Amino acid sequence: MDPYREYQDYVVAHRLRVALGQPPGRLLHLSEYARLRLRRSELVRKLVSRQGDPYLLAQIEQLTEELNYGFWSNPGMMKTFLRRFATLHIPALSSPQAFEDLLTREERSRLSEPGLAGRYYLGWLRLPQLVMEPIAFEHAMREQEAWGERLGLFLDVFHQVPGR
Repeated sequence: MDPYREYQDYVVAHRLRVALGQPPGRLLHLSEYARLRLRRSELVRKLVSRQGDPYLLAQIEQLTEELNYGFWSNPGMMKTFLRRFATLHIPALSSPQAFEDLLTREERSRLSEPGLAGRYYLGWLRLPQLVMEPIAFEHAMREQEAWGERLGLFLDVFHQVPGR
């Protein structure tokens, strides 16, 4: 996966979690995120070579939480997250346009079409229910990939002019 896209997914997940009162800590800058992401990858490699060291596993889990790693694309993680909010009305989850209220005005203006980011990110929410339906799951994943290809990088951090 594109590391910039991964960072964008992290930021959007962080903003959603803040809106829901569930932030995993402060928002990391791109360089901080990259450093922790590399650290997580290093720990995973060590864990594989040590065949399940519980200390390494705990460190990986802590970094996974802090980085929102797999937040959108892991149906199990998404299912657990959604279960916490199943009985609440959450405006950001009610429609693609409402979800895009998590973005800045400038970020929304960079989208190739209104609602695209909302459709993309809310689309991940349907996957946990489709895991046991392979054909429907495959169709949903192809749709996610198509939306993701059109989404591009829209975060303000990727469009700042140096020196300004």
